Formats: sequence, C-alpha cells, structure tokens
Amino acid sequence: MAKAVHLGAWFLLGCIASSFVAWLGALHPALYRVMWVVYIMSGAALCLGLLTDDAMRQFLKLSEPSYYALLIAIAVSIVLGGIITWLIGG
Repeated sequence: MAKAVHLGAWFLLGCIASSFVAWLGALHPALYRVMWVVYIMSGAALCLGLLTDDAMRQFLKLSEPSYYALLIAIAVSIVLGGIITWLIGG
C-alpha cells in the first residue's frame, strides 16, 4: 500500500510540473516557446525510452511491466497536467 501511495505521489508531481510548464507558456509569449521545447524534449525522451527499452530496463533494474507502466504514467501525467491545462486555459 505504501508503494502505491508513493507512486501516486510521483504521478501527481508529474502532473503538477506539467501544469506549471503549461501555465508558464500561457503567461508570456517568450515562455510559450520554452513550453513547447519542454514538451518536445519530453516526447523525445519517451520515444527514446521506448526504443531503448531493453537497455534502460536493465539500467533501472525494473521488470518489463513496471517499465512500461512508468512510461505510460509519464505520458499520461504530461497530457493530463500540461496539454489539457494549456488547451482549457488558452
């Protein structure tokens, strides 16, 4: 149970961070470009994580379902936290 709460807290932290980046992007036109750079880099990191899954799983010492759950959680936190916040707010 403690592990589930811990992982849920990390997921919510990702949503909050992504919301903060989207809020900064809506705040000022210069930060709008920075917001997209952050989202593009996050997307590239997710693609790289999917392409190098065998090497990364061994480096992180995770099982295959745990690794893919981690990638899915990161992608969902980016979408829920930032892109939806940006679309609703702007």
